[in-house]
Amino acid sequence: MHKMTTIRKLSNSELDWANQRYAELGFLSSKAEDYIAVAEVGGVKVGLGRLVAVDASTGELGGIYVAPAFRGAKVAEKIVAFLLQQSPYQHLFCIPFSRVANIYTRFGFQEVPKDIVVPALVANKVAWCKNEYPEPVSLLLRVAN
Repeated sequence: MHKMTTIRKLSNSELDWANQRYAELGFLSSKAEDYIAVAEVGGVKVGLGRLVAVDASTGELGGIYVAPAFRGAKVAEKIVAFLLQQSPYQHLFCIPFSRVANIYTRFGFQEVPKDIVVPALVANKVAWCKNEYPEPVSLLLRVAN
């Protein structure tokens, strides 16, 4: 029987742990003001995700990571669902690797419409990702109802 996955807000005392995981992946590190979620199974940290403020009404959902032994167990989806429940943002951007973009489209993220102005912070991160990672990334947007 599988142990239950629980998702909670990461405490500031755990920020170093989160940033060590992100450094291992080549992801940008998190700041204390980011809203970071941690997934645990049996009290062991197995995944991460975050909301980063762009401005008062806009954020970026990202940094989704699941330990290899727990991939395929819907941990990423649970992290995304938790972060969406916590999100105060009207517009939420996401820059996933293209191969996993379908996870986000199930939650209402869509390709960014051509008439949307992408904030510089997000556009710069997309450019950084395309330069940093060998695999393609997508730019998605979810607008709150």
